[in-house]
Amino acid sequence: MSGMKAHHRRNLAIHSFVLAATVFVVIVGAPEPVEATAKLWLYPDSEDPRAGGHVVTEPAFTLNVENRGSGNGDNTATDSYFIVAVNDPGLFVSGSIALPGGPVDLDPSLWTSGTPTLDCTGTTVPPHSIFPTYFQEIAIGDIAEGEIISAGVVIDGTEGLEVHFDAKAVGYKQAGNTLRCYDVFNPSGHDVTQVFDEPGGSPCHEIFVEKTAGATGVALGDPMDYVIVVENRGTCELTEVVLTEDLPTVTDVNGQPVPAFTVTMIDPPPTSQSADSIVWSFPAIAPGAAVAATVSVVFDQPDAVGLTIVNTACVSTFELPDPACSSASVTVDATGDDEIGGPGFWCNQLRFAREGRPNARFTVAELDAWLLEIFDLSAVFPELRPLATLMDAETLLCRPNQAETPADRLARHLLALWFNVVSERLPLDTVLGDLCPGDEDPPPDMNPAMTVAELIAAAETELVAGSDDEILGFWLEVVDFVNNSRLPGPSGCGEAIVRGSGNRRHGNHRP
Repeated sequence: MSGMKAHHRRNLAIHSFVLAATVFVVIVGAPEPVEATAKLWLYPDSEDPRAGGHVVTEPAFTLNVENRGSGNGDNTATDSYFIVAVNDPGLFVSGSIALPGGPVDLDPSLWTSGTPTLDCTGTTVPPHSIFPTYFQEIAIGDIAEGEIISAGVVIDGTEGLEVHFDAKAVGYKQAGNTLRCYDVFNPSGHDVTQVFDEPGGSPCHEIFVEKTAGATGVALGDPMDYVIVVENRGTCELTEVVLTEDLPTVTDVNGQPVPAFTVTMIDPPPTSQSADSIVWSFPAIAPGAAVAATVSVVFDQPDAVGLTIVNTACVSTFELPDPACSSASVTVDATGDDEIGGPGFWCNQLRFAREGRPNARFTVAELDAWLLEIFDLSAVFPELRPLATLMDAETLLCRPNQAETPADRLARHLLALWFNVVSERLPLDTVLGDLCPGDEDPPPDMNPAMTVAELIAAAETELVAGSDDEILGFWLEVVDFVNNSRLPGPSGCGEAIVRGSGNRRHGNHRP
């Protein structure tokens, strides 16, 4: 692993000034710095911290903000603030937040339009679904590591009002002889939204389904998992929930439909199963709760070679008139699964490894080491995007629904690209124009002479600078093209490439 890490650092030193500066500090053997990482999570008093956000419908509740910092330095979140935002100030009547030092009223005349800024760098808060909107800031004070500040929230508003709560602060960590500040903002999903429903309708009922495949391409005979997640994103219970997974077919030489793959395991066991579909029935799903199903398959159908297999999962409920659906596409190749790997691929690999599944291609130790290497080399992770663990990385990769802005989406795809690089699935000196296109075409303005290292440096520079959506959208298209491409084989793009040597494909071995 150390040899692999040094190899990447040498490549980065050639191709990227920003990354080379980071590598130099490590190579010269500087002493380990004192690290400190304050983390603020928000959640209602009745719930535990979790990703995915918390929704409350009561006009009064207790809001907790917790410093879950970790590190060997001072993890205090200093000068902490609640950021209180509303979708429409005209729907807000009055409100107050009872802090340990006393209650603070929300003044209806003080709503500020825009996006809050962070106090250390002066940049805007990380891209978030609700901003820009109307907001106020309420001072909390310092929050020590492990400390929980509880605040009583009382809001009076009319139907349709949504009140959103975030938290920000400033932290300090030692960098050599310098005490350096860094911005603290609760991660996406660790926030709270208070909803005032409209009468006469059912805006509280919202269902979401996401289906992901373990890879975008497989070889004949490969095993793979489909993972289906169903979430109740509303504020009311959903009943009579039915999840249906279709089982696709292909046409054999006689023109007859045959299964595109063989199902080897279903977890949890289905309510019913036929040759065409798998069905799960759930009596109810509570607000904010989710259920998941895994379908393990083997792509052992020769008639599927060269085809892209598309299958769909749909979920219906008693309360909603229309089902919600999500599809996944997998291309079957006779020569090998040589795809580079997008967010869906790495989402599944992190899930499988952390769950100890037998079809995990990588170990937790490998993934941990690669994540540390990304932190060491990247200008975005973890400073701009606070990822500290594999679970944090999994949350970013596995929740495309939370990546609502170009900056969010670029960070998600950029993390997948970093994993491809540090796992040696994709050499840094690879020229973009030499890649074999997959499902995504390169944007017309892409420079085909650019290398992967130059692409990472350019995309990270624009993310750190907070560039506009058009610029970030362009780099998102380039990164997405690369993640969905494959390396050319000895005969070019007509033949797959086998990574590594011996019996193992490095970073792509089968268990």
